[in-house]
Amino acid sequence: RFLSTYNSLTDKHLAGYFNNARIRRHLQKSGLISRSGRIIPEKEYHLNAMRRDHQRYVQECLARAIFHKVLDMERHHQLEIKRNLEYSVRKERIQKIKTSLVLGLDPQRRKILFFQAEQFRASLEDVIPMHSPHPPLGPRSHNGLCPLVAGERAGRSQWRAPGLGADYGGGHSPYRYRTKESA
Repeated sequence: RFLSTYNSLTDKHLAGYFNNARIRRHLQKSGLISRSGRIIPEKEYHLNAMRRDHQRYVQECLARAIFHKVLDMERHHQLEIKRNLEYSVRKERIQKIKTSLVLGLDPQRRKILFFQAEQFRASLEDVIPMHSPHPPLGPRSHNGLCPLVAGERAGRSQWRAPGLGADYGGGHSPYRYRTKESA
């Protein structure tokens, strides 16, 4: 019973031992005494120990999360480099095929290479999205969309691209075939 209640920090015979600077530093670091030299009660000591353990656990989790995020970013970067390299190799291969076709091979070989180049070009178009550089063929309506996009019926003037001289209305000029009633 006496040993269960015994606390060596309060033992007057060990006071000289615990006054040693090295021992006091160790006790402070362990959380058994405060900086002022006050003895920390057992409940408070266990609470502080659990708090330190939890803090250490959170820091380890954060470090692990940061590490995995950096790994993911590096993996993504490597994949991007690989994709760019593969794209460059494909482009170079197409250029070589085009060059060899221009140099004039025998007709049978030329057909095979042309077919392979077309297949390869088609596979690239599936991977790389193609965007048209041309604007819509008509003026924007009151809601900001071109009538063709908005689902409205377009007049003949909207079928012609302005300034291009191209007729998208089936190749017939609206003025060429006038009847007598409309003239």
